[in-house]
Amino acid sequence: MRHERQVELLRRLKDVDPLTAWPLAEHTMRNPASHYVDAARFEAERRVLFRRRPQMLGLSSECAEPGAQMTADLGGVPALIVRQTDGSLKGFVNACRHRGAPVSSPDGAPRPRISCPYHGWVYDLDGSLVARPYAEEAFADAPKTDCPLKSIYVTEGYGLIFAQAEDGEGLTADSALEGAQAEIADYGLEGYVLVESRENVWDFNWKLVLDTFTESYHIRSLHKNSIAPTYLSEVSICDAFGPHPRMIGLLKSVMEEIKKPDEADWRFLPHTTTQYLFMPSGLITYQRDHVELWRMTPISVDRTLVRTSLYAAEAPTTDKARGYWKKNLDLLINVTGAEDFPLMAQIHQNLKSGALPEVIYGRNEPALIHLHTSINAALAAAGVNAAVASADEG
Repeated sequence: MRHERQVELLRRLKDVDPLTAWPLAEHTMRNPASHYVDAARFEAERRVLFRRRPQMLGLSSECAEPGAQMTADLGGVPALIVRQTDGSLKGFVNACRHRGAPVSSPDGAPRPRISCPYHGWVYDLDGSLVARPYAEEAFADAPKTDCPLKSIYVTEGYGLIFAQAEDGEGLTADSALEGAQAEIADYGLEGYVLVESRENVWDFNWKLVLDTFTESYHIRSLHKNSIAPTYLSEVSICDAFGPHPRMIGLLKSVMEEIKKPDEADWRFLPHTTTQYLFMPSGLITYQRDHVELWRMTPISVDRTLVRTSLYAAEAPTTDKARGYWKKNLDLLINVTGAEDFPLMAQIHQNLKSGALPEVIYGRNEPALIHLHTSINAALAAAGVNAAVASADEG
């Protein structure tokens, strides 16, 4: 993030009393509890939000070499992203045209061609069918030119990879980021490398994953024995880029920066957890010396696969460096896995009981309000649940 932007954000804090002043949204928001637990709505979300909108899959470095592969679930569509020999990316449905078996390599390592493990059909990196071993005559009336891998939409930019299963004509990184690219470009994500990824399945609705990252209000209570001592729970900074909110959590040390008399000496990022929530499926967190990427894959209305990836500016080459990054990822997983996500599972069960008609998002949770307003609006625009939650004062 450019220094000018950091100074601009710090100026917002200069006259804020962290004990009494909140950056408030205009209204509270009441969101029906059914939006988290209704199975029919969930299927509509998968179709409208996860199939027909861009999904952020990861950083470019994860699929860098020709023949490298990346897989994802796009609203139930199995996707395969492949780096081409010319450096571009192509996306396919991860299914052989013969009998539908997945064709991705087990480890994602670069391969000169794509092959099906079921009957050995072979495809070139561009998805064209090359060979049907020992059976060409058996398929003589189904020309190979009629049997390429089915394409999906994929794009890349600012060090990020996006894919879309349906309605993705004209997809670009700029259209996917919807204005956030001006800030994202400053981080130089093209130069970051994957250190490690971990996956867990949780028994709650996918939206509850994002909810826990949209406000710092909970830090004082939920994280009182872990990260709370270093954070300003009462103050955060929220902006939005189209449907995507950006929420910046602040360390207490940030207040020392604005005491410096010369703005040229102000530094914002070392004192923040800066989170870009890309509706619907993921978020990027910049945290001092590394980048985290969270990707949510809805499995059912009450089950979600969460993939957490940590990236560094350079690959660790020593045991000390590897240990340092492992410790960082362990801390991240331990806090969310022991404090945030178990509580989200309890919240899901409470909402599933039907005892609560709605949840209420406070004016001190502007990113949360923006996220769910965007989700509801996208579904309403597609003719789903037209009676979206209203925003009411008080």
